[in-house]
Amino acid sequence: MLAQSTLERTYWAFLFFGVLLIPLLYFIWKQIKNPNNDPAKVIVRWVITLTAVPLIFFAAARSGGGMGLIMVLGVIAIPISLLLGLMWTPAIGNWVASPLTNALTGDLRVSYNKPEYGIATARRKRGQYLEAIEAVEAQLAKYPGNFDGLMLKATIEAENLGDLTAAAATIQETLGDDQGQLNYRLPVALNKMAEWQLTIAGDSDAARRTLQQIRTALPNSQASQLAAQRLASLDSSEEGESAAVDFNESYQKLVEESAQKDDFTSPLELPKAIELNHQQVHEKAFQTCLSRVEMHPDSISNREELAALYLGEGKDPAMALKQYEYLLVLPGTTIHQQTAWLNKIADVQLKSGESYETIRATLERIIALDPRAAPAARAQQRISYLPIELRSANRKTKRLKLGSYDDELGLKNNYNPKNNC
Repeated sequence: MLAQSTLERTYWAFLFFGVLLIPLLYFIWKQIKNPNNDPAKVIVRWVITLTAVPLIFFAAARSGGGMGLIMVLGVIAIPISLLLGLMWTPAIGNWVASPLTNALTGDLRVSYNKPEYGIATARRKRGQYLEAIEAVEAQLAKYPGNFDGLMLKATIEAENLGDLTAAAATIQETLGDDQGQLNYRLPVALNKMAEWQLTIAGDSDAARRTLQQIRTALPNSQASQLAAQRLASLDSSEEGESAAVDFNESYQKLVEESAQKDDFTSPLELPKAIELNHQQVHEKAFQTCLSRVEMHPDSISNREELAALYLGEGKDPAMALKQYEYLLVLPGTTIHQQTAWLNKIADVQLKSGESYETIRATLERIIALDPRAAPAARAQQRISYLPIELRSANRKTKRLKLGSYDDELGLKNNYNPKNNC
């Protein structure tokens, strides 16, 4: 009978403590996995707790009551309880207060669960570049593939150590295999690499290849469009530098020839390129712009410049409109860019004497882009004032044509030099 009773008590004890042990182990495991906790400290705290609490109960049960129990409480229970309290008070206080603090300031686990590069930045400012890279790599060990950390490492390698090979390897590491993040990471990383290739290595061909990679990897995107603009501006800047070199060489040659003649009594004979008249300057600019557009057909600046040339000395508004229509179907353009081009088209149509219906249809294309956007509201407002704009444009046109009515207005010049002879 006694053995049966003991077995029953043992069974229920194991069952009770087993039921308690499962959620307790789960709770301990969650604490260990929490990135805000130090796993070693969590394990030590729970080992001390799970050892001390049963010890207190066991000592109290074996004390026999009376003075023995008082001794157990004074020597064992109270000191151990104070130790446990010191260990657990911060954690319990944070657990109790966290719902209120998170509601006011946000979840600290979200705010601080990210790498910190302050040490690396400070070392970089002090000129300790290798130590800065070590600090970055220490954070990357905790947060593998972190984009900010990899870009900081590549920046130090390129800008401070001048090691473009190592920087290129780090840039390649930033791209990874995640297609979702690649759409953001690739343009940022490769644009930075192209900048280093230009400013540090002075290798414009390598920069072109890098920018072309963006267009190949992300076609029909805004990143591709921006890469196209940068490629075009790169070629334009090289053309400008080449022209400056040609002019400087011509001017230097002129100075040398003048010094050899030792004749400063007459004006210097400037190079013929400087004596070009306005029409020749325009024609040269026009041909240069055409060659740029042929080389970079998706360049926004080149197309806009060509449209301006067609509207200027070219006096060909139809060809200017074609440039803006080409830009409107360019992939990756924004609603603000398209709005600006459509307004340009409306301006050209207005000055060309197009009808109210034609100009209104152009402005309605702005509204169709996004009827709820601010550009749509401004386009609608311009439509309401369009008759006034048309009347103003017609008056200016008539003033320009006054010469055709000089017979009627008595402005015809009847001066004959023979009458004054």
